[in-house]
Amino acid sequence: MLAPAEIYKGIAFIRIGLLPADQQEKIKSSIKQDRVIKILIGNTLAEDCVQYHDYKKWFAEAFPAQVIASSSITPLGARQPMELIP
Repeated sequence: MLAPAEIYKGIAFIRIGLLPADQQEKIKSSIKQDRVIKILIGNTLAEDCVQYHDYKKWFAEAFPAQVIASSSITPLGARQPMELIP
């Protein structure tokens, strides 16, 4: 699931260390290191941040959506459409 953005001084970002474990492992091994940034939040330096637009792009590539063709789905209990005879 796509993590929500944190926003600090107008910068939308995520912290890698706060992502679900599966995403942490994948992002650490696949994202370019120049995309990992440091943000000083108050007196704390967050060293594992990724701008949200970069995270969303990475997420879409790492977890591609699976599309199911609607023509192959029939709800349970539904009848197949009847053919009309003229």
